[in-house]
Amino acid sequence: MRKLIALSCVVSLLWLLPTAVNAQAQADGKKVRMLIVTGGHGFEEAKFFKMFDEFKGVEYKKAFFPQAGELLKPGLEKECDVIVMYDMVKSITPEQQKAFVELLNTGIGLLCMHHDLGASQEWAEFTKIRGGKYCMKAETIDGKEYKSTFDHGQDIKVTVADNEHPITKGVADFTIHDETYGSCYVSPSVKVLLRTDHPKSCPDLAWVHEYAKSKVFYLMLGHDSKAWENPAFKEILERGIKWSVGR
Repeated sequence: MRKLIALSCVVSLLWLLPTAVNAQAQADGKKVRMLIVTGGHGFEEAKFFKMFDEFKGVEYKKAFFPQAGELLKPGLEKECDVIVMYDMVKSITPEQQKAFVELLNTGIGLLCMHHDLGASQEWAEFTKIRGGKYCMKAETIDGKEYKSTFDHGQDIKVTVADNEHPITKGVADFTIHDETYGSCYVSPSVKVLLRTDHPKSCPDLAWVHEYAKSKVFYLMLGHDSKAWENPAFKEILERGIKWSVGR
């Protein structure tokens, strides 16, 4: 029985083992520790994680819902500097919601990507945490009705809305082949970094704000490998990771 319990513990922890460490980061000792959370939406896993392998000065661990829900609580900030959420989980328990908010009070960084805008549809506080929401059904937020849409395979002209922010400073306007989200809610309190005039897209494509003690960056771009291979996208994502932890 003891052997079975020990084996069970080992299996339950395997998915949390480090999966990539940048050699330069190891050498200079300044690596950013990430927890990349996925689940609830399919994606090209190998190419997605390869992109993070190429970033300098970072290491990451993978976590998958539903198991990831048990990790998002105070104490994680001692092991990770930033949470990267690329999930579209339907919900987490009320206890996990409370623990996640408490975790953000520690100042851990938070980066939400693409379809995470549609995660936890019934948890209103997560809309505040992200700074926006993909509304799967018609709903009224701040007096305006939203019913979000998506369109694959669009060529999106992206304009840098803030040329002074560390994430976008020096980045030129660019075009990316990606999925658009239309009619999404974006909080008026966020600072928008990227915009577009694409007719099938929300005007706001990326923004930052603070929730509790945490820096939060949301990036609407990033549906698949066509987007992940875009140099401007990779630059913005890598900068966003480091900005969220104050680097």
